[in-house]
Amino acid sequence: MAGIPDRLSAAAIAYLAAPALVFCLGWLELAPGILLAALLLSALFTLIRSLPVAEAKPKTTSALIWLLLLALAWSALGGAGHLVYANLDWRTRDAVYADMIFGAWPPAYGADSDVALVLRSATGFFLVPALMAKLTNIALAPSLLLVWCTMGVALFLLMLPLPRRLGPRLVLLTLLVILFSGMDYPAALLVHGQTPIFPFPLEWWRPWTYTSLSGQLFWAPNHALPLWLGMLLLFRNRENDSLPALTLVVLPLLLLWTPFAAGLVPWYFLAAWKRFGNLSAALHTTSALQWLAALPFLALMIAYLSRPGVGAAPILIGPVDASSHTGAATWSTLDTLVAYMQFAAFEFGLLAMLLRPRLGEQRQAFAVAITLLLLLPLIRIGPSNDWMLRISTPCLVVLLILVLAEFDSSASGLGGSLRRASLIVALGLGAITPGFEIARALIWNRTPPNYGQTLVEQQKGYLPPHYIGRLDQPVLQSLFRRPAQVPSGSERGAIAP
Repeated sequence: MAGIPDRLSAAAIAYLAAPALVFCLGWLELAPGILLAALLLSALFTLIRSLPVAEAKPKTTSALIWLLLLALAWSALGGAGHLVYANLDWRTRDAVYADMIFGAWPPAYGADSDVALVLRSATGFFLVPALMAKLTNIALAPSLLLVWCTMGVALFLLMLPLPRRLGPRLVLLTLLVILFSGMDYPAALLVHGQTPIFPFPLEWWRPWTYTSLSGQLFWAPNHALPLWLGMLLLFRNRENDSLPALTLVVLPLLLLWTPFAAGLVPWYFLAAWKRFGNLSAALHTTSALQWLAALPFLALMIAYLSRPGVGAAPILIGPVDASSHTGAATWSTLDTLVAYMQFAAFEFGLLAMLLRPRLGEQRQAFAVAITLLLLLPLIRIGPSNDWMLRISTPCLVVLLILVLAEFDSSASGLGGSLRRASLIVALGLGAITPGFEIARALIWNRTPPNYGQTLVEQQKGYLPPHYIGRLDQPVLQSLFRRPAQVPSGSERGAIAP
């Protein structure tokens, strides 16, 4: 295709693909690892070449500097570099990151019936900085992770439909992105009749939650970044012939970052159907090489991620039992219905009503997002229902894009001005939630990184089945390098402080 391919899409694809290449060369045996990495590189090259021509008016230098600095500040506040207070979940993420730095790959945690127990889930975020820390110095590990996180956040901000020039509009809209959230504070105040304690987390005021963008970044960047970038790649290329190839090549790579990337599949398929109208026309835009790379990696990820843990409880699937989350003895059907209606209204319902009059071409995406947000609280998968938290992320990104589009146009008439003012009030009330997250990072004592414990030691001897699985599949055993026992805390103390 003539012209320069879309550099932002190409950069996002490269960022999301880099961990897969490290995984192939570091975790697999030499021959299959090199072969699969070569296939992936070739498929990625053909995909990037098929991207559309770059936008005619890219962002100015001053706008780029602003977005990069904002990405660095947002990532640092989230705890990636341990410059400030880091939320409790970083204890587990530090242990996973350190295990990947100190140990040979794939990291193992003993054996069960002579079958190695290996680290198997949500590793994509850590692979590249872990490799860099291995090659340099463990002392650089926090800074390397901060740089890697900042790169992903910067790509997210750059791909959003934001003004191209630095000015008050760009500053305000980027702050809107950071502070985008449901109205948890007024909900907790009105529903429970109690003022939330500053600056504790606000988002679990009901047995369900849809996490703000800052909450996602501060608590689970390993899940948030691939879902954010995956959704924006779709939005940016939804009208392009490269969409089927993007779906085929990129979605399997995202599974290494988070198994919840499967939640992007319906969005990509709906976009491809809207663009091409039928499966045959969409498939004609893909190549045999792309299939030859994508299918083996997809099969590898499914087999790898589906390995059972040790003593893992069965996956719970069914309607949510609200009382099990609230501590209430029993909730009646009426109690659950009232709680559900309150949750939907404060988290996204009011925002949806205010956005609906000015949807334009995004009406279908809006309908899908709201339908999913209405359905997700009704079904539980897993004891903590992370499924609901992560599958909702693409929907929230869609709502964010619609909010940005709303402020990219002028309000007309008294009705439009009142609706715009109401939207600003709703967003302002929602901003209290990420405001609490940011305040906690700044006010509470800095959390130093703790790389002196293995994941199992950090979990007090528990083998978390969502992180550790049995390498019990013969094909995987032949493809993977011999698993290496992760050095214990006492052993790694001799390697680095």
